[in-house]
Amino acid sequence: MTSNESNRPRKGSRRTFPRHRVTVLDIIRVSQSVPSFPLVRTMQLGELSQVRKACSTRIAWSTLFARAYGIVCEEIPELRELYVGYPYKHLYRHPNSVASLSVHRKDDAGNERLIFGRWNNPGSRDLADLQQQLDSFSNAPIADVYREGLMLENCPALLRRFAWWWLTNWSGRNRAKHIGTFSISSLAGQGALNAYHPLATTSSLAFGPIGTDGNCEVVLICDHRTLDGVLGAKSLKMLESILSVQMLDELLSLTPLMASDAA
Repeated sequence: MTSNESNRPRKGSRRTFPRHRVTVLDIIRVSQSVPSFPLVRTMQLGELSQVRKACSTRIAWSTLFARAYGIVCEEIPELRELYVGYPYKHLYRHPNSVASLSVHRKDDAGNERLIFGRWNNPGSRDLADLQQQLDSFSNAPIADVYREGLMLENCPALLRRFAWWWLTNWSGRNRAKHIGTFSISSLAGQGALNAYHPLATTSSLAFGPIGTDGNCEVVLICDHRTLDGVLGAKSLKMLESILSVQMLDELLSLTPLMASDAA
């Protein structure tokens, strides 16, 4: 290669937008109409982290946060309310929380992608049950655990957009059922905190890695049409209390030897 050839600008390339990314594109489009704000709280979770590591049953941090925040949602019903714009502006209150969890996976074609699993009423389920479902989200065939999402991905763009519009603007019940009342999106396992991400539910949790001092940065993103800052801050404070006490006790109960030592 001559010097003149090496100095020539290299041409880029185009490719069709990948089908496995259209759900993320749809969520971004929906989130653009949600007036959201983030709240950050530093939580002391050192003791919980130590007990979790020693627990004989593997329980993921996402499982702990989903169960604990589900309990918060039972105590604070506004967290189960969804803004609905049509046929008139109103708030729909779901009878229980529904948690949506983003899971990073490889599909059968080798594509790196996100799927979204849902935990129904996580505040009333035990940790082992929730963890079993999370393991299914992570390991079972995508076609089995994300069937509705794949069907929607394969719809024409106009039909897909109408489905999202109807779910987020017309039917509070179906929005809660198919999208969730709150979501969890965490990169703590990668050593990062995604402090701000697209919001399609009433609230969304993100948490970073546990520091050597036991501190953990936890972010709650809120739909301002439904929640104000004071209620969001109250929710985070209650979440820390439940993680530090009730979730700690539940982890201890999964390991009889640890529970007897604690007694």
